[in-house]
Amino acid sequence: MVSEAARILRDRATTTVYSTDNSIYQVRPSGVALPRQGDEIAQLLRENAAKERPQPIVARGGGTGTNGQSLTDGVVVDVKRHLNRIVSLDVEGQTVVVQPGVVTAELNASLAEHGLFWPPHTSTLNRATVGGMISTDAAGKGSIVHGRTHRHVVSIEMLLPDGTPFTAVPTPRSVAEERAAGAARDADPRGEGGAAAVLWASLLDLADQVGSGADLGLPELARGFSGYGLDRLVQLDDCGEEVIDPIALVCGAEGTLGVITEATLRLTPLPNQTLLVVASYDSFADALDDAVELAPLVRPSAIESFDETTLERGRSSPAWPALGAVVGEHRGSVLLLEFDGDELPEEAPVLDALRSTGRHLAVRTILDPAEQRLAWKVRADAVGLLAKVATGGPNKSARPTAFVEDCAVPVASMPAFIAGFRRILDDAGVAYGMFGHADVGCVHVRPALDLTDPEDVALVRSITDDVVELVAEHGGVLWGEHGRGFRGDSAEAFLSASTIALMRRVKSAFDPLDICNPGKLYRPVDSPSSLIAVDEPTLRGTINATVPLATRTDFESAFACNGNGLCHHYAGAEVMCPSFKATGDPALSPKGRSDLVRAWLAEPDDDELADAVAANLDQCLSCSACAGHCPVEVDIPEIKSRFFERYYAGTGSRTRRRPLAHTLLARFEEMAVVAAKAPPLARLGSGLASRALGLVDLPAPAKPIAHGAPTFVPDASGTTGLDIVIVPDVFTSALDPATLADAVTVLQALGRGVHVAPFVASGKFDHVKGRRVAFARAVARQRTLVDSVLAAGATPVVIEPAVALLHQHEYPAIDAAHPGDEVAHLVDVLHAERTRLVELSGPHRGDGADGANRSVVLLGHCTERATRPVSLERWAGVLEAVGGTVETPAIGCCGMAGIFGHERANQRMSRDLWDATWAPQLQRRDATFVATGYSCRSQSARFTPGPDNSSADAVVHPVSFLARRLER
Repeated sequence: MVSEAARILRDRATTTVYSTDNSIYQVRPSGVALPRQGDEIAQLLRENAAKERPQPIVARGGGTGTNGQSLTDGVVVDVKRHLNRIVSLDVEGQTVVVQPGVVTAELNASLAEHGLFWPPHTSTLNRATVGGMISTDAAGKGSIVHGRTHRHVVSIEMLLPDGTPFTAVPTPRSVAEERAAGAARDADPRGEGGAAAVLWASLLDLADQVGSGADLGLPELARGFSGYGLDRLVQLDDCGEEVIDPIALVCGAEGTLGVITEATLRLTPLPNQTLLVVASYDSFADALDDAVELAPLVRPSAIESFDETTLERGRSSPAWPALGAVVGEHRGSVLLLEFDGDELPEEAPVLDALRSTGRHLAVRTILDPAEQRLAWKVRADAVGLLAKVATGGPNKSARPTAFVEDCAVPVASMPAFIAGFRRILDDAGVAYGMFGHADVGCVHVRPALDLTDPEDVALVRSITDDVVELVAEHGGVLWGEHGRGFRGDSAEAFLSASTIALMRRVKSAFDPLDICNPGKLYRPVDSPSSLIAVDEPTLRGTINATVPLATRTDFESAFACNGNGLCHHYAGAEVMCPSFKATGDPALSPKGRSDLVRAWLAEPDDDELADAVAANLDQCLSCSACAGHCPVEVDIPEIKSRFFERYYAGTGSRTRRRPLAHTLLARFEEMAVVAAKAPPLARLGSGLASRALGLVDLPAPAKPIAHGAPTFVPDASGTTGLDIVIVPDVFTSALDPATLADAVTVLQALGRGVHVAPFVASGKFDHVKGRRVAFARAVARQRTLVDSVLAAGATPVVIEPAVALLHQHEYPAIDAAHPGDEVAHLVDVLHAERTRLVELSGPHRGDGADGANRSVVLLGHCTERATRPVSLERWAGVLEAVGGTVETPAIGCCGMAGIFGHERANQRMSRDLWDATWAPQLQRRDATFVATGYSCRSQSARFTPGPDNSSADAVVHPVSFLARRLER
């Protein structure tokens, strides 16, 4: 059977999404291949190599590179999309075989149950792939013990640029035996193609020249990355014989030698205990001085530090309390020292060593693994949160930017090096944040630049030149951790001409035509020597600058996206981003959508691109998970709303008519409330409307239920006994009136004076579909109602979380004076009454029909979990107050998201999202389920029917659970 090459997608939308990574650059490829198996890549390479002018080929994993490693104007081969399987696991032998697109955190999650892990660690583990980790020879936290990635690779299956298979594995014979077996080698005893035989011959020639323990003049650094590991090409085997190990060359090659299709990895047992020591300091300099002094004394497995700016950003992390308990209001620097293994050091000697320097202000030891994870999460989150810092005047927005991101110097030089680095940035007049791996002399520095400003663009080159000189003075390298990418023109500052010549011979041996990731690391011997310079590729900011400032302001969060890719992970329990997790398509992530919207704003007359953006955004659930969990707060629902307003107002060469469904569904809230007064007609109308509008399973209004509370009359004088006014929504008014009645029952039992306001439509659908003029009218009506409640001296209370959150987010975006902070969520009121709830609930008999105790599983609405997690914490406290044993599992989106789950075109995604995390929860028979969101309860109703399942009847609002408890 003849293999077919992977299909190459060349449409504008796809190539735009693959034009950025986590760097400052934007380079649009000519095409993108999404292979499902290695044979497709092999055929693509064969066909490409046979052309008179082959195109550049660049493999791409998680796209987390900070220096443009996976960017090209040639063809991108995305291995993450489909080549992401764990092929086999040998627990006893402690090895695993994986495809290159396996995400490292997902791999380690699957290994944890066997007590194993793969040690290379970076802050991007939840989206970085194994192939990318190998290609950059990645290292991070803990590398002082575990070293770089190459130490944890047994063998690599790869394809050479002409499609020939090649196995990178230490030779079974010694170099001497290989040399003596020249004739046999020419016959290619490994069964690989002719190109592989020629390659092995070239490697033997290189081995003859460098030998074992070769001194190539490479910096003596734990992070002395310089591309091809020629100094490790010749190794001594167990018998003391020299053998060739091509793994040394492929690890760190940044895809310049071929395409990885599979790897066998060496695993390590998980440490059975860990100790974390957290120390705070007045300054980053003090923390670094301590790190240098303490490392040889107490020998931690990791030392991490971050400066004042980074620490301040960390305060915005949800995990901050873990460090806040130590740091408090201190605004200086922090040092984290981790110890792990079978035997931990005694705490006293470690603390004595810290005290002996006299530099720290406060210190605490943490033994609880959960607290330790939170402390490290602050460190990881702070990196992303740095990019949220904006400085400068009204026409300038400078953000911390990665380009001199990962310098490495000898550990002893760290304090002097950092002082010099600070002088360079202070002289340039830019703000910055610093953090890094103090144990291995690697520091991450992000100067704040506005790359839409030509003056700041020029600083990329001038700062780089100054830092190159500084790093060279201290015997370091510019690229200690994140690979070289578009920084190769600085190589001569750190490597001798003879070493560079040897590196070029490696490139020639594997890729003589310079097809794989050309211009990065090294050129073949017979090619021009110049490499792509740091300021040569197009910058994302340069393209952004072509968009008028007023438009960039309107779409601010799309332009804030820095490509960090936190939205590109698969963890089902994480709410961001449901459409990406359901499809694996990077275009359907906040990063991809930001790329597309920016591209359209730069070329608004491109009708094809505009239509592609519209089709893409139609698949967004508008759940706001990105607004709550993206480090730079990319808010796709708001971007989507603004896009559709312009799209249907007329852009490019034609005017677009809105679908009739938009006009009709914009009145759904009012029509549902009216229809609830005649349920039989409502159900008939619901069925007809569903068929006409392309909807499925549209809920019919329910029969009204008397809630027993008086109606609030705005501007009425003389109202007595009033302190709470429930502001109803379409759900509590028409679709789920029982929840409104239960809320009134509970509040009245607490002695609160409750009224219910007249129904006013929220306008949420108008926001989702970009009917922003209509949405503004809805906001004005809501403000009038809320103002009247406040004027009466009462607290407006909203039950449905998706609607309550409109008052804090979308409404103020339209009307800055909207009193959203005065609108309470129902749970806020109940949480304040916990003591009274305990008194009212009395003895608890369990929740099962047989009286057996059952856990209460609290399932949060995704928007609520993402943007107001305190609501779930408070609901848990309320349920516990009435005797519930509460579980709050981490779950993703249920797949409904308002009208999204009812649109016929979205049924597959909606069901896939439900099956991912919600369905497994509802298979339990030992719990009572409560869900705060009507959409979630509605999704449960249609996907878990039947009396023998945990059906919708069993999934109620938490307030309904409270009402039943209080009735008892």
